[in-house]
Amino acid sequence: MTRTLTLVGYALVVVAGALVELAARRRGGATFGDALAAALRPRPVRLLLLAGWLWFGWHVFVRVDWR
Repeated sequence: MTRTLTLVGYALVVVAGALVELAARRRGGATFGDALAAALRPRPVRLLLLAGWLWFGWHVFVRVDWR
């Protein structure tokens, strides 16, 4: 039951994001890509994102107990 609720929650987040993107494109507003490009323009933000991605990858994908 928990797995199903988690998957439904993720699906709702994806659908909500798609609806917001479509509404922004229809009204001529800033899209997700525009907002992401503006947020990632400063170099320190890109470096922080890289550091966070490396930390996440290490803790999720490398430290796995395969037994």
